[in-house]
Amino acid sequence: MATIVPAILEETKEQFKATSDLVMKIPGADRIQVDFGDGEFIPTKLVSASDIDTLNPYMHWEAHLMVRAPIDFLDYKISGFETIIIHYEAYKSTDDVKKAITEIKQQGMEPSVCINPNTEVKVLEEFKDLVNNFLIMGVVPGKQGQAFIEKTIERVKELRRLIPNAVIEVDGGIKPENVAEVAKAGTDLIEVGSAIVKQPNPTDAFEKLKVLTK
Repeated sequence: MATIVPAILEETKEQFKATSDLVMKIPGADRIQVDFGDGEFIPTKLVSASDIDTLNPYMHWEAHLMVRAPIDFLDYKISGFETIIIHYEAYKSTDDVKKAITEIKQQGMEPSVCINPNTEVKVLEEFKDLVNNFLIMGVVPGKQGQAFIEKTIERVKELRRLIPNAVIEVDGGIKPENVAEVAKAGTDLIEVGSAIVKQPNPTDAFEKLKVLTK
């Protein structure tokens, strides 16, 4: 059974606090993803780690960095993030990605490598001895509420064949209509934004998605 992970994408400190307070009230949601954007790698500039107060230590917090070539991760560590997700496409070379992975580990956090929809899955094999977690985007990153790209299902299956023991995440476009298929493909963690946080009753939305992945 896949784990449903609520995702927060907000532009201001006030918006982030309101949404995080909402998500932390959802029973059974013990892992939360926060999206960060620099206005360069993605068009939108999102809340920064330095704007975030210390996070609830009873949750597992993921930082999804939609940021051009990040190398300094200290603010995320200070805030309380345990997992740092970096984009393969954000760096100039594979070596630069590996340097970022090393830095994340040195800060005592878990690294994860993410790829966009148009990047070949096989590039992730380069990092299989360095990281356990990989994220496959189901949409072009940077905006909640986009339609799910169907080829993502086959991309998950391909990654599972290439790296059988990987922890695979899928992020973007997840709805009740497709969550079961995403889970069945071999996904471990399913990131969900608007289909939870923008719903009239986030707890009911979360529970419905959980049931569909069983």
